[in-house]
Amino acid sequence: MSNRGEQSLLKQSTILMFAVAIAGIVTGFVSGAQSILFDGFFSLIATFIKVLMLITARLIAKESNHRFQFGFWHLEPMVLLIEGSFLMLIAIYAFLNGVFGIINGGREVELGLVIFYAAFFAVAEFAYFFYVRHRNRKLKSSLIQFDNISWLVDAMLSVGLLVSFVTALLLKQYGHDRWAVYVDPAILILLAISMLPPALKILRPALRDVLGIAPDQLDDRVRSVMEEAMVAHGFQEYMSYVQKHGRARFIEIHIVLPADYPLQNVAALDQLREEISDQLGEADAARWLTISFTGDRKWIV
Repeated sequence: MSNRGEQSLLKQSTILMFAVAIAGIVTGFVSGAQSILFDGFFSLIATFIKVLMLITARLIAKESNHRFQFGFWHLEPMVLLIEGSFLMLIAIYAFLNGVFGIINGGREVELGLVIFYAAFFAVAEFAYFFYVRHRNRKLKSSLIQFDNISWLVDAMLSVGLLVSFVTALLLKQYGHDRWAVYVDPAILILLAISMLPPALKILRPALRDVLGIAPDQLDDRVRSVMEEAMVAHGFQEYMSYVQKHGRARFIEIHIVLPADYPLQNVAALDQLREEISDQLGEADAARWLTISFTGDRKWIV
């Protein structure tokens, strides 16, 4: 993965999302549409998160130092956890705002302006979402993958706004003005509910990484490789430990050799390490692999 390409795309995404945020906030104030204002503030928060992601990407590209000897990989799930938490909080706020809007008798909005806003940004945001997804097929960045969720959510918000305001316009044209005022708070509630799945999609893996929960797929892979190695090389016992922080995978394998194991030199151990490493998959900068050998079981527990 090219970190330079990742940073460039994140920077571009941040600038464009900030432009969307300003457009939404201004349009929301002018039109009186709380749902448009909500869309703008969502984009503003998304911009803030993108700045954090850009900083994280730059730190990850740096080498480890005395204070952060394993690098800055741990910052990635922390940023994603912040993003997911913000999405959850803003969804709850929008839901409550919509409920109180209905209780208070609805809202009058300037439909012509908001319909144009929703139509324009629905097309633009979906186009940019697919563009970023296409670019990320080569970059393979988890930061960009989760960052792009904000564009999908924003595009879905714009489509929801477009449908709702066109509905409100039709209600007015057919003489149902008293129902049209409830469209804005009603769509705000629906938008809030629709944001929950994307928020959970970001929160679940980020929370697992922050808490240090072993990734099942990686753990199963390591155990499968080591069970085969036990049979092939006659190891007495092994213990493995895996952890994941964002894209970084940390793997520790401690192997107990029998007392009569035929060991000629250290190079033979290095050859075993190389074989196990190859079976675990292609090595990259995000994989930290430690394989140790001992003849005493006390060193692996």
